[in-house]
Amino acid sequence: MKIDFTGKRILVTGGSKGIGKKLVEDFTACGGDVYWTSTKKVPDLKHWQVDLTYYNETVEFIKWIKSETFDILINNAGTNKIGPIEDYDIQDYENIINLNLTSCFKTTQAVIPHMKEKGWGRIVNITSISSEISMPLRSAYCSSKFGLVGLTKVSAVELAQHGILVNSVGPGVTETELTVDVLGREKMNEIAANNPTKRLGTVQDISNVVLFAASDLNTYMVGQNILVDGGYTCV
Repeated sequence: MKIDFTGKRILVTGGSKGIGKKLVEDFTACGGDVYWTSTKKVPDLKHWQVDLTYYNETVEFIKWIKSETFDILINNAGTNKIGPIEDYDIQDYENIINLNLTSCFKTTQAVIPHMKEKGWGRIVNITSISSEISMPLRSAYCSSKFGLVGLTKVSAVELAQHGILVNSVGPGVTETELTVDVLGREKMNEIAANNPTKRLGTVQDISNVVLFAASDLNTYMVGQNILVDGGYTCV
């Protein structure tokens, strides 16, 4: 058995760096026809420039998705900003909810009709360990990721009968630019030392699980939030 995406059209949001970039590379290496998004202009015919935080840009992007046919959707685009809840800026909160949660609802809606026609589809939402455990200073991020698990489960139970399997993958602390920006290297080293595996996750660790969930090898896993965290949430 092997993972093969030949003949599959795949959409990955937030594909310019970190986990998203690795997903684009790995889906492509496995034969997939991969389209991806970022907020920057990129000379790639399979790239769509869009900031999913903003309504007007999202409207045009959703129209485009509906005009296309995708077999697999990976809702990966996301961001984080930390701060005490009593001082948290409401605009920052709304932006994070819009990007991390609401945009996933919109893209999921957009791909469903064509997946139903084919009787086959895979949707994988990238959550976080912050979708299962709370963390201080992350009111917006935790709210968005807990909400994304809810979206995963309700869409999963609605769509499974149509051959569309929806799941989510929750990375633990992973070596990415966003993690370094939010936590800093000292905190990351501390987390690694306290993790049962004694290391942080890599983008490859996360990609491996996402590719399985999106593949033909997954035939019966529905509505699950799979934490890939090296055992961090077990201790």
